[in-house]
Amino acid sequence: MALKFRTTGMKSSTKHRIILLVIVFFASLIFFYCLLNRHTAPSVSQMSSPTLPTVSVNSFDTDQLLLHGYTSEMDASQMTDTLIPLDTDRKLSFTVNTYGNQIRKASYEIHSVDTSRTISSEPIDSLASSGSTVTFDTEFTNLLDPGKKYSLILNLTSGKKTLHYYSQIMIAQNTHLKDLVKFATNFHKKSLSDSYDSLGKYLEPSSDASSGNVAHVTIHSTINDLGMQSFSHKEESDPIISVTDVTDDTASVTISYILDHEKSCYLAVEKYRIRYGSPRMYLLSFDRKLDVVPKSGTFSVRDSSLLIGASADAPVMMANESGSVAAFVQAGALYEYNVNQNKVTSVFSFFKDSDDPRCLAPDHDIRILNIDASGSMDFVVYGYMNCGSHEGRSGIDIYHYDSSSNVATEEGFINSKNPLSYLQENFSELLYRTSGGRFYCLLNRNLLGIDLATKKTDIILKNLQDSQYCVSDSMRYIAWTSTSAPDTVLKVRDLSSSKVREIKAGGSDKVKALCFMGENLVYGTVAASDLDTGYMKSLSIISFQNGKMSTIKTYQKKGLLISKVSGSSNALKLSRVKADGSKASSDTILDTLVDADEDVTLSTASDEDAGSIRCITFKKLSSDLAGHPKYSVGGLTLTNSTISLELYR
Repeated sequence: MALKFRTTGMKSSTKHRIILLVIVFFASLIFFYCLLNRHTAPSVSQMSSPTLPTVSVNSFDTDQLLLHGYTSEMDASQMTDTLIPLDTDRKLSFTVNTYGNQIRKASYEIHSVDTSRTISSEPIDSLASSGSTVTFDTEFTNLLDPGKKYSLILNLTSGKKTLHYYSQIMIAQNTHLKDLVKFATNFHKKSLSDSYDSLGKYLEPSSDASSGNVAHVTIHSTINDLGMQSFSHKEESDPIISVTDVTDDTASVTISYILDHEKSCYLAVEKYRIRYGSPRMYLLSFDRKLDVVPKSGTFSVRDSSLLIGASADAPVMMANESGSVAAFVQAGALYEYNVNQNKVTSVFSFFKDSDDPRCLAPDHDIRILNIDASGSMDFVVYGYMNCGSHEGRSGIDIYHYDSSSNVATEEGFINSKNPLSYLQENFSELLYRTSGGRFYCLLNRNLLGIDLATKKTDIILKNLQDSQYCVSDSMRYIAWTSTSAPDTVLKVRDLSSSKVREIKAGGSDKVKALCFMGENLVYGTVAASDLDTGYMKSLSIISFQNGKMSTIKTYQKKGLLISKVSGSSNALKLSRVKADGSKASSDTILDTLVDADEDVTLSTASDEDAGSIRCITFKKLSSDLAGHPKYSVGGLTLTNSTISLELYR
């Protein structure tokens, strides 16, 4: 009998099944990993060049203004920044610099200043094309009253787009306007030439005037500063001339241009106030400001400072808590300097080419909202969009900049029908973004909260009056009462957490929000007997540090009441009256806890050419470090997300 041997262990068929299951498991793991983690990489780009045509006008035999086009209709009643003076014949010549656009047709509208009444609306038939320009002439209606301002809208059709250009117009009663404009243009040319000495008779140098500040020159400066004697310069662009005001025998004229200086260029603005006289004109006032437009070779490091360049106004700056990174706005662009890397980054800029006046249109501003330890930050660009995905529109563009990737990501664009001047007054008092992606803004006295992910908008507070609320320096806190008069309850909202705290008056007293000293709330207490006058018997200063609300100071003087409080980040000035209402001496409260020795400060330094230049001084920057820092240009990730808030106007 043959012996039969039986194999022990797992059957081969079972092994095959296990191997198959393992293969299926890992294949599924890889498949679902790819599926769940699949995403489209954001498209990172640089700011695109501007594309829209510009329009200039010829008035009183002088090329004036440079109007920038809007791709959507604006509130014409708010477009009051420019003025076109008309001669008594009401004729005007337009020149369109097309920049490659085909202008198919044109028309204009004239309205009353408040746009409640349409004066005229006419097509323009005679368009003359020549190379890169289109010209046409108009003769406006005889319904225009001399000396009265009107709103002008010029409409151009290019392809399928209708572009809108806005200005005010007025028939000038000043018969000498042509001579006054000619004087300003001649003064401008001479001041930049070698014959600037001849202008000395128009200046009124102050007794303490000394040469050395070409960035800001007035009628009280020296002749050498007017002529920029030590500052090599060349006018890079044709001057843009605009008449901003006209009276019987005087005119206000503004001349803007780009000035080239070695490795930098400057935005220059000259403002004149001139009175007609014979045989000579009278220069009533003169003010010229330079604003450096930094490039890679502009910045340098010296004496623990980052040198920016000559500028009449100091840049707006915000540093992180450790003082290792500072972001600053210069000439309408946002930059960041990292001390540890000795590197300047151009985070956001419309600037592409100094030869293109559309890049440097000054009708926008940038607000830095916050900056963290690594240099990442949130910021908004608001006003007219010179170029990019929202070119030709006005509004607020919300960005988050990631310093590790060197990319600014657009999180939403809030469309507006109003220009920069309106937004600065009505839209920029409170702009705050939380780490959770919620954006707050105060629009036309309404506090709005916007979820940047869903774009849903909530109205948090309505119809706030000036005497009813105040906002902290960081815009994190807003304090208000339910009415504009003192109330029994004062509420404080922490926008970072949405938490609302209440401060209640005692007995028959009332409380009112006054101001913030930095992040500390100042409020007043009004006795029932003083409600008619609003005089306060005391004021208190409240801190919100570490998530707790605590009173850090109470001010009250026997026999004295507080009639008015004006404050800043580190001081309060109190106007006081006696119990009978007669005036008493004022008093001041200083914040002794403010650290006067800050890690990062704005300062100035001397320069052989410009005299005085702007710089940022860092405690953590080695005084031995000198030369040009590294320079990079950040990328942009843009979206098509538009948030319309016209409902809340």
